[in-house]
Amino acid sequence: MPNNRCTNCLAMQTECRHTLPRKKRGPKNPYVEELEGRIRMMSELLQSKMIHRYRSWPGPTRSARPGSHILSPVLPTTAAPYKNDGDEFYDHIILDTSTESLKQRFFGASSSLTLVKETYELKKVLMKDQNIPNPGIQRSEFWTTQPWERASEEQRIPKYSFPEPPSLLFSLVSLYFDKIGHLFPVLHAPTFKRSIIEGLHYRDHQFGATVLLVCAIGSRYSTDPRVLHNPDSELSCGWQWFEQVQMVRQSIFDPPSLYELQYYCLAILYNIGTTSPAAAWTLVSVGIRFAQELGIHRRKPEGHRWTADEEQKKRAFWVLVTLDRLTASFLGRSSAICDEENSEDFSECDDEYWENSYPEPTFQQPPDKPSIITAFVYYLRLCEILAFALRTLYSIKKSKLSFGLVGENWRQRTVAELDSAMNEWISSLPEHLRSESATRGEGIFAQQSAFLHGAFSNLQILIHRPQIHRTNSSLALPSLVICMNAARSCANVLDCQKNTGVTSLPHAQYWAFVACGTLLSVDSRRDLDNIEKLMNILKARESRFAGAGRFMRVIFESFTQVFDLLTELKRRYKHPESEPAGDTSLLNLGPNAPQNPASTSGPDSSFVVDENTEILLQQIFGSGSNQDVGVMDTDGQLPHDLSILGAAPSNFNYYEWVG
Repeated sequence: MPNNRCTNCLAMQTECRHTLPRKKRGPKNPYVEELEGRIRMMSELLQSKMIHRYRSWPGPTRSARPGSHILSPVLPTTAAPYKNDGDEFYDHIILDTSTESLKQRFFGASSSLTLVKETYELKKVLMKDQNIPNPGIQRSEFWTTQPWERASEEQRIPKYSFPEPPSLLFSLVSLYFDKIGHLFPVLHAPTFKRSIIEGLHYRDHQFGATVLLVCAIGSRYSTDPRVLHNPDSELSCGWQWFEQVQMVRQSIFDPPSLYELQYYCLAILYNIGTTSPAAAWTLVSVGIRFAQELGIHRRKPEGHRWTADEEQKKRAFWVLVTLDRLTASFLGRSSAICDEENSEDFSECDDEYWENSYPEPTFQQPPDKPSIITAFVYYLRLCEILAFALRTLYSIKKSKLSFGLVGENWRQRTVAELDSAMNEWISSLPEHLRSESATRGEGIFAQQSAFLHGAFSNLQILIHRPQIHRTNSSLALPSLVICMNAARSCANVLDCQKNTGVTSLPHAQYWAFVACGTLLSVDSRRDLDNIEKLMNILKARESRFAGAGRFMRVIFESFTQVFDLLTELKRRYKHPESEPAGDTSLLNLGPNAPQNPASTSGPDSSFVVDENTEILLQQIFGSGSNQDVGVMDTDGQLPHDLSILGAAPSNFNYYEWVG
C-alpha cells in the first residue's frame, strides 16, 4: 500500500493509525523448520547411498515412436509430457548376491529383496571403516538349486526331430524370413542362420525349439509335400514340428532365456492359424511374464552398452506386446501388460547393421537408408492406440469410472481423442510406407505398407463400431461412414498384396472378415467388388489356415440370403442380356437359401423372394427402392441390421465359434 496507509484510510482521506503488523498465516516457524530439517537429512542420506551409477536418467521420449500422440485417461486437450518420478531409479537395483539366478532377474521398487539391498547399502554408509559381508554368501544352501530340484530337468531334455534333409530345413527358414520376418522382427536373421550352420540346434534344446517353430511357420508357405503332417490335409502343414515343442517348462527354477522368449512369439504366430487359436492368449501372457522377470520392459541406465543378446530380447518382448494386443481384441479380454508399465523403446536398426562395428555393436541405421524395422515401430504405435481403445470404449463401467469417463459426452471426447491419435499416426508415415506404396509398389516396403494400412482400417472400425447402433447419438452416422470407408480401404490394400505373405497372416484374414461383415451390414450394392476381393482372400488361404475357412463359413451362414441377393444382382447388372425370359430363380449358395420362394409379379420384379428375404432387403437396401441408396442418403435413419455390427464386441468375436 502507498506510504504504508491501508485501503480504508485512503478511501476516507484520513490519517492511518493501523500500526499493528499483519500476522502471517500458516504453520508456526519451528514446525516448518523441523520439516525442512527432516527433508534435508533424508536428501543427504539418499545422496550418500552407494548407488551412484544408477543416477537419474531422462524418461523415455516418445519421439522414438512416430506419431506420438499420448492418450491420457482423463483425455486432456494437449498431451502431458512424460515425467520421471524416480520409480525407475529404484527399479534397476539388483542384488549383489553370489547366485546368478538372482542377478539375471528383475526386482521392482516394492520388492522385499530391493528393501534388503537398500538396507545393505545404508549399512555400508553408516559403517564406513568396517568390512560388511555380502548377505548373499551366507548359508549357500538357501541360495542354490538343490540336487533333487535339478534332477527332474536333467532327465527330461527333449530329443527333437528336425526337417530332413538339411536342404528342406534351410528352405523353410528362408520362407519364414521372406514372408513374415520383416513384419515381426522376432529373430536376428544373420545370428539365427549362423547358429543353425554351427549346429547349435543339436546342442541347445531351447534354440532347437526355436528352429522347429520357424520351420512350422515357414511350412505354411511351402509347396513341398514333405511339410504335411497328414498328406490328405494341407491344414496339417508344419504340425510335426510344432507338436514337439513343449510350451510348459519342466524347470521353474532357471530364469528365462532369449530362446524361450523367441519361441513363445513363434508358437503364438503359428497357433493363431490353427483350429484352437484361443490358447494364444495364454501363451502370450506367459511370454510377457518371462520378459518382465528379466526386466526387459524397463529402460536401462544412461550410458548402458547394449549387446546383441539384449537387443534380441527387446525385440521379442515388443513382438509379444503386439500379439497381446491382437489376442486381447480378438477375445474381448484384458491385456497382459499396460503401456504405462513399459519404458523401453524399440531400436530402428536393420539386421545387417548390428555387426558393423567392433568391438561392440552400435545399432545405428545409416541416415540415408530407410529401415525395414520402421514399419514395426509404427505398428507398435498403432497397438498403443488399440490398447487405449480397448480400455476405454470396451471396458466395464467400473473401469470407466476409474478413468474419469463419466458424464454425457465422455464417449464423444474419447472417440475424438482416438481420432486425433489416428490422424497423427497416418500423417506421420514415411513416404515408403504410405498407401501408394501398398497399392502400386512391390517388395518388402509395399507389403509392410499394406499390413499397416490394413491394421489402421481395422482399428478405425473397432473404434467407431460401438457408436453405430446408438441411433440416438450424434456419432452414429459419422461412425457408420468411417467404418464403411475403412472397410473399403482394407479391401483395396489387401487385394493389391493378395499374393504376398501379408494376406497369409491370421491378422490380415481377421481384418478381411471384419471388413466384409462391415460392408454387408449396410447397402452393399456399391461394394460388391470389395466384398468379392475380401472373400477371395479368405478363400485362397482356407486350405492352410483354419481361421480363414471358419471366417468364410461364418459369413455364408450369417448372410446367406444377402449373398443370394448380391450374387444375383451382380450377375444381372453385369450381364442383363443373358437373363432368360421368365427365369426368376435365386442362386442357391448356402444351405439356408429358400428352395421354393413365393412368387411376386409385376413389371419391376426381377427375381423371386420369400417373405423373410423381402424384410431383409428392406432393412439393407431401403423400402422397395431400386435406386442405389448410399450411406449419406439415409437421412439419419440407420438400417435395423446394424445391430449385428454394433453388438459384435460382446456377442460375437473371432473365438466365439472356436471349437
